[in-house]
Amino acid sequence: MKSERIGTVPYRWPIRILLGTLVLIAAGLIAVTLLNYDTTARLAEQALQNNGMTLALEIASEARARGARDTGALQAVLSRQHPREIAFLAIAERDGTILAHTNPRLAGSRMDDAAFTRTRDTGSPAGAFVSLGTGEEVYELTFPFHVPATGSDGPVDVNRPRFRVIRIALHTAFAKQIVYQAQAQLVFVAVAVLVLAVLGAWQVRTLRRYFILQQESARQERFAALGEMAAVLAHEIRNPLGAIKGLAQYLGEKRAADPVQAEMTRTIAGEATRLEGLVNDLLTYARPRTPNFHPTGLSGILDEVLRLAEQAAKAAGVSCGLVVSGDVPPVPVDPEQMKQLFSNLVVNAVNAMQGGGRLTMTLRRSDGKTVPRRSVEVSVEDTGAGISEEDLPRIFEPFYTTGAKGTGLGLAICLQIVAAHGGAIRVERTGPEGTTVLVTLPEEVPNNG
Repeated sequence: MKSERIGTVPYRWPIRILLGTLVLIAAGLIAVTLLNYDTTARLAEQALQNNGMTLALEIASEARARGARDTGALQAVLSRQHPREIAFLAIAERDGTILAHTNPRLAGSRMDDAAFTRTRDTGSPAGAFVSLGTGEEVYELTFPFHVPATGSDGPVDVNRPRFRVIRIALHTAFAKQIVYQAQAQLVFVAVAVLVLAVLGAWQVRTLRRYFILQQESARQERFAALGEMAAVLAHEIRNPLGAIKGLAQYLGEKRAADPVQAEMTRTIAGEATRLEGLVNDLLTYARPRTPNFHPTGLSGILDEVLRLAEQAAKAAGVSCGLVVSGDVPPVPVDPEQMKQLFSNLVVNAVNAMQGGGRLTMTLRRSDGKTVPRRSVEVSVEDTGAGISEEDLPRIFEPFYTTGAKGTGLGLAICLQIVAAHGGAIRVERTGPEGTTVLVTLPEEVPNNG
């Protein structure tokens, strides 16, 4: 099990900088493109409005020259003002009566929509995009203008101008073409941002894997050097330790009548035994033995491990139990290494429940959902305080321990043994209600076996 957590030194800041740069680039592209699209749409509408105003002013000027009542002349004006960009033209009185229209059949009908009403009431031009009966969308400009009115005796009365309205509808194909180009740019930038996001995710993943491999390589080199040094020291220390332990036990037997000396020799022998265990763990980790595979029923090994831990478990107020679920076949393992593996897990579980609790080992065949090949699973479940979130990623690292007297090699050796058997080990559950460690072992000899 690797202690990989993104967000820890050394690869937190490079990835954050990369992500921040990608986000800034993407946000900048989107912002610029949206601004360009909005500006283009407004400019296109403004161009239509300006064109309509220009045409409306020309028509209004000619309509004034034709007078107030000559509808035939007004119709002739509209007939001549029919360039390709104009969909239709109309001139209406203030009451909405259409005096002239490029479609002569509409002359005499009334104009009473909201745009006409607004222009008539405010005297200001009104423009909007509308859809014709044919389904075409046009830009419709309603434009007010004044023409001199005639008095009752015929002469022009300059004090009573007549208020009229010109409505001009312009084709929007050219303006739409500009907007479509801006929309195409928006789609292109969206696709580019999506591609950038995919490439960024791939790059972040690659960078993360690079830093993890770099960190793992440095860690392995450090542990290899430390392991070699530990192996040399352990080899040199083991023999003197054996002599110290033997002499302490001998002196303890000779001085049994003196309680003070007897206690001192027991302490020396006990500490020598503890150091001997540490030396053996160092040698086991630094120079692991290749497993000697034999088809083995794990239930017998687990039962033996629990029997050996029975005295320590009772002293801690821990009750132990073994559950075998279903028919579990023998698996190719090294029996001695299996004893060491599960003994380490049981010792850790008992140490986590010094105030009492329940230790349950469960042996079952894998359901095939979590692993691709046939295998058996052994779970070691305790009711202790659990593993803290800070310690969880590092518990399988060598020499990492949270205990006062631990060596930090127990779980590292477990990981080493399981890996040599082609299996896996992980913390399946942990928390205030306890911890469950799951060991998975294949039913076939691994390729490296």
